[in-house]
Amino acid sequence: MLIPGCKPDQAWKRRTYPVPTPSRKGFRWKASALRRLHRFDNGSGSARPATIMVPPLYNFMPAESVAMGWLNEIDALGAIRQRMICAANITGWDIFTFHTLHNRDHYFDTTIAAVRDTWLKEGNLSPAAVLETKKQFSKPYDYFRIPARLVENLVFQSALLEWVGHRAADVPLRFHIIGTALLSALVSSGSIPFSAAVTSALEFGSRWDQTMAGIAESNGTAETGWSRFEELRRLIEGRVVTALAVPRSDLPQAAAPSKPFWYSPTVKDDPVLIATARDAAAALETLNLSSWAYAKPAPLGHAESVRGWLVSPLQPFARLCRWSVSNYLLANPASVNLFMDYIATLGRAPVLLLPPETPQNRFRLSRMKVTGP
Repeated sequence: MLIPGCKPDQAWKRRTYPVPTPSRKGFRWKASALRRLHRFDNGSGSARPATIMVPPLYNFMPAESVAMGWLNEIDALGAIRQRMICAANITGWDIFTFHTLHNRDHYFDTTIAAVRDTWLKEGNLSPAAVLETKKQFSKPYDYFRIPARLVENLVFQSALLEWVGHRAADVPLRFHIIGTALLSALVSSGSIPFSAAVTSALEFGSRWDQTMAGIAESNGTAETGWSRFEELRRLIEGRVVTALAVPRSDLPQAAAPSKPFWYSPTVKDDPVLIATARDAAAALETLNLSSWAYAKPAPLGHAESVRGWLVSPLQPFARLCRWSVSNYLLANPASVNLFMDYIATLGRAPVLLLPPETPQNRFRLSRMKVTGP
């Protein structure tokens, strides 16, 4: 929020990024509490799986994905790097540089520099793309440019969804996708190619960005960039709601997802199952900038047990996870792993043990004496 009496470029001050340090002891205690509450049993003996909530944006501040350690997770890193290279070929600028250029926690500057230098030496980072990124997004308020945020989120969030899906191969889960996170879900499920998702995000994101710039100018603000920054920040924090739809011409062609998932246009809407190509196409037409707005979700439904939120600690939805046994912050690999090991596994269907067979009384067979000739 812009602070009265201060310069615009001082509005986004340096800060410490909180990095979760979950413990096995804490997760064991919560698992025990959930068993006592029968949260995973609907009363009929059938299991209710945990829900992974996927809001429209994974992170709120720049470089949070680096701070959370996702680049240290080798499987996630492979997908992230591949998609960064693909996105740079389409956009002309670099996702990693955009994500880290305005990092506000300088504790991670050394890590960012080491990753950048390594990727430059390996040829995975284009010097020309790095320069173009610094040219286009040189001001701190440029981090809230909508097309860039959409592409950045698509790179990280789709890779995280794939990583969580592989980690939970033998764990019962239901994924609940919200708003523009739909692009990430469709990419990770093989419904649309990553390149098509990037092109679509750039097209409708540019339209949204121009509209937000017009709103800033109509307010008579000289600093249009900071005004647009503030409008989007207020939207993400849930202090305002701005509804901007997507033209059908900007949407990619979608096939049926490899794994069905649940989807809501906003966090307040009831989820619908996305299982076919028609479902995916209909869901894409509901994309709206209003999905970025924080709001309290509906209480747990009859088919739900607990919710894990795939967001960074500074994302507004993370506040739902404080002091709760129903909501879990899945911000980094460690928290996801413990959630899978101790919480999500409670949703497995109970193994039915058949009663032992009652021994039957049988007549003893007398042994026949066999004699030779």
